[in-house]
Amino acid sequence: MEQTFRANQPDTKNPVAVKQITPQLHASGGADSMCWYNLQFPDLKGRNHFQCFQLAENICFTKSTYQSDVPLLSEIDYPTETTLLVFGLMGESRLGFCKDALNTIKAGEIWLFNVKGSALYRYTSANTCHEMAVLKIPTDRLQRTFSEQDRSLNPIFTMEYAKVAIQQDNARWIAPLLNNPLLHPFDRMKAEGRALALIAHWLIPLAQPFHPDNAPISKRDPIERARKILISEMTNPPTLDDLARKVGMSHTRLNRSFKKTYGKTVFSWLRSYRIALAKSYLRDHAHSITEIAHLCGFSSASHFTQAFRQQEGLTPIDYRSQH
Repeated sequence: MEQTFRANQPDTKNPVAVKQITPQLHASGGADSMCWYNLQFPDLKGRNHFQCFQLAENICFTKSTYQSDVPLLSEIDYPTETTLLVFGLMGESRLGFCKDALNTIKAGEIWLFNVKGSALYRYTSANTCHEMAVLKIPTDRLQRTFSEQDRSLNPIFTMEYAKVAIQQDNARWIAPLLNNPLLHPFDRMKAEGRALALIAHWLIPLAQPFHPDNAPISKRDPIERARKILISEMTNPPTLDDLARKVGMSHTRLNRSFKKTYGKTVFSWLRSYRIALAKSYLRDHAHSITEIAHLCGFSSASHFTQAFRQQEGLTPIDYRSQH
């Protein structure tokens, strides 16, 4: 999964020649050794540093730092289908498949990108320190863990990108990878296990909409569009009137149709969805109760506890202790 980086300076008055980090340069840096190696764009002003490792089955990790008085636009070619988990650490970076329409990755955010054997663009502005970490795994490596009964979850790997989480302590999430010296096979086993565990952990919220019980009737169905809006804006959902306007229905018809499709009215379904997602996080033990409350769109831990007890008959802490 070696990639070719091509970087240029977007300022047309003072263009910078295209820079490349080729697969050969990756290899010369030590990519084949399955240990840490370092890369940087040559001849660029300021700090630019890539701390990398590549393990068996092309599981790669990169922590990048860029700070300069000139912005940087880079193009990363992925010759095979690759799933990326992106952690914003400092400043802002912009990523996307079209250099004129990039997604802003802020510190504390986690994003998923599925690259279909094409290029991914990254733009980094000037005069600020930007740090980002990216975990890269071949998509087919992940799909091999899915059985025939899991086909409903395949859309996870067909979406181009998704914002998975906000306000995360991303330094904590990637610390087990950064602090692993990769000196012997057992270190590398731990790194591979941690990489897969991170991907699995953050695929959980993305999998919820594709559960068989939530299967949509049609991708063009306004009820399905409404459901996707609720999920994508779960931490700050629109009002029923605003949601109805977005899908071209009256709020009365939307509620009635939503109940006919999913057995619950709009916001009753949203509450159940939040609790189902919270139960997945509670079984993981990686988040505090307060963190789970915010991840699932509750205004506070007490609000989360009250809603959870009302639906499940026990508190989140009790549920966690039983699972």
